[in-house]
Amino acid sequence: MGTMRILDHTGDTAVTWDLDDETTLRVAEEIFEREAAQSKMAFARPMGAPVEQAERIRSFDPAAEEIIWVRPIQGG
Repeated sequence: MGTMRILDHTGDTAVTWDLDDETTLRVAEEIFEREAAQSKMAFARPMGAPVEQAERIRSFDPAAEEIIWVRPIQGG
């Protein structure tokens, strides 16, 4: 089971999926694509890895234990 956390102005939204459930996988992938289309950045943490090992991803990884979405920070 994996969890996608979307951090935005509405708070912290959690979406879960199960590798054995095609419906939850499809929904999670659709949400991933929607967030990516909004120029947000996704970071994935492999199963059992500490948060420090999270890496940026550009496509949905159903094997990830956790995917975290954030907006890019703008400087200037």
